[in-house]
Amino acid sequence: MSGKMFQHPAFKIINFPNILFVLLVYLSTLPSVAKIKPAAAYIVVLGLIEFYFIVGYIVQNKRRCHDISLILFAFFSIWTLAIKTGTAHPLLMPPMENVFYVFYSHWKEMLSGLLRSLYLIMWGLSFAMISAVVLGILIGWFIRPREAILPIVRVISPIPALAYTTYVVAAMPNFRISSIVIIFLGVFWPVFSLVITAVGTMDKKIIDSARILNVSTPVMIKDIVFPYVLPGVLRYLPSSLATAFMCLTGAELIGASTGLGFFIRKYSDYANYTNVLAGIIFMGVVVTLLNVIVRMIQKRFIKW
Repeated sequence: MSGKMFQHPAFKIINFPNILFVLLVYLSTLPSVAKIKPAAAYIVVLGLIEFYFIVGYIVQNKRRCHDISLILFAFFSIWTLAIKTGTAHPLLMPPMENVFYVFYSHWKEMLSGLLRSLYLIMWGLSFAMISAVVLGILIGWFIRPREAILPIVRVISPIPALAYTTYVVAAMPNFRISSIVIIFLGVFWPVFSLVITAVGTMDKKIIDSARILNVSTPVMIKDIVFPYVLPGVLRYLPSSLATAFMCLTGAELIGASTGLGFFIRKYSDYANYTNVLAGIIFMGVVVTLLNVIVRMIQKRFIKW
């Protein structure tokens, strides 16, 4: 009897995420020691999380949606309680209402920085991936170059691209070129090593079968080797994207005059940690959305 009672739909609605959601909305109406900006943007964010929870857990019965919503609401609750009770430093832990208000008050600056960063990432990532695949296939196909170059690549590829940042920014004629070079260095070497290894370890039966059919080397590389390597490269794409963002952010923190990294550095220099936190959250959302797009590309082109 008690088991059936807990399966009642009411118990799916009355749960910790919903309770914390109501608590957070209530806390947003209470006075605070710190000066609070309009809470509309913050309430919208809470509403989006609640919508995600309702659709994901209550409608589609996905347990992870319950857990993700619970973690986010719990984090916001602890943060907000610390602010409301005056136990948190208002400079280092600004009210979440103020943090999300930045998305409204500085949206033009953030959007401009995002477009600039995406522009640099697109060029750096594209150059790195195309160069790594083309050169990796050519070098991996021939035994002697592969045996000579692969050990060198394995030494270079683990070096963090951020180690090059200060030197490249100083050596390049402008920040745009230096950013593309830094992204290129961060993405190229791991993918280059991956492609050389993949080509060098191809199943010999595949190659022998193609040779029996008298397939020429250019055709074999285009129609056999490239399709063989492509799934591995696409699987590595999320890591490459994360590396590109990390490299660009590191460069923007040093010598940029625009971009998401510059937005964070600019307000950090003025100890405006409200804007800094907003920039960090914005960057996390952008990377997450880009990873969603990458997964869609993977599903489209990887069939196995």
